[in-house]
Order: sequence, then structure tokens, then C-alpha cells
Amino acid sequence: MFPVARKKLVAGGRYHSAMRYALFLVGLALTAVSAQQPSGHVMVQPDAIQWRGAAGGLQTAIAEGNPQAGGPFTMMLKLPDGVWIQPHFHNVDKRLVVIKGELLMGHGDEVDASKVSVLEAGGVAVMPANTHHYEGGRGETIVALIANGPFTTTMVKK
Repeated sequence: MFPVARKKLVAGGRYHSAMRYALFLVGLALTAVSAQQPSGHVMVQPDAIQWRGAAGGLQTAIAEGNPQAGGPFTMMLKLPDGVWIQPHFHNVDKRLVVIKGELLMGHGDEVDASKVSVLEAGGVAVMPANTHHYEGGRGETIVALIANGPFTTTMVKK
């Protein structure tokens, strides 16, 4: 066991105050440790997203993970109003969560705006692998694409 000082504990005494202060510091340290994020926990704030691509067209950003490697990743997509991603397909299932705007989604090898479904902000879609599809934005549209890599996109018309 640990040696214990055998001093008389007197309320308000120097030993009692020092012990209380030491316990306070231990509690503070434990609180600080428990408030830290666990290893592997990722949080990306909107202002930390680094968009790539030309303004006025599709822009993308990797929020976490690596689409070329094995394992999960999250890619952000930003579509200005009226911009379409031409028909394409992916090698794996993808999940889409609309953050802002409205995502227009259609199936097939040609964009046909009259045959799209509208997914509003907060909506979720699952697109199975190898499904030919296209997407467009109504209003500035921001979408989180979640999938497992390795992830590929193949355009239907080259």
C-alpha cells in the first residue's frame, strides 16, 4: 500500500485544504480526458470542407476516408441550381443524404428532367451498384455520398 501521512485533519487546516485542492485537480484532469474525442472519431465542420472543381459546376470534397482504398468514406457533392451529373454508374452501392437544396434523381442512359424523383433536404437515397442514373440540383444542392471503397464512377457515354 501507499504510505499515508498521519496528520490530524482539521477543517480549514492546511493539510485539509491541500487535499481538497489535489482532489479538485484530479477531478479536473479526469473531466478533460473524458471530454476528448475517442480515437478514430471524426468531425468535419462545414467551413473545413475543401471543395474541388470549377465554380458553377459539380464540386466535390472528401470529408473522411479514401474512396480509392478499401473501407468507408464520405464524399460531399455540391451542385449549383440546374447543373446535372450526366448518366453514370458505380461499382458499389452508394447512400446519399441531402444536406441542402433538392436533389433530382433519374434512372437510365439519358438525362430526362421530366422523369426525375425529387429528394429534399434531410432525405436519404440508396443507389445499388451498376445502376445507370443521373442527378441534378434544384437550388444550390449539397449532398453527402457515403459508400465503401474502392469506389469507381463510370460515365455511360464516353
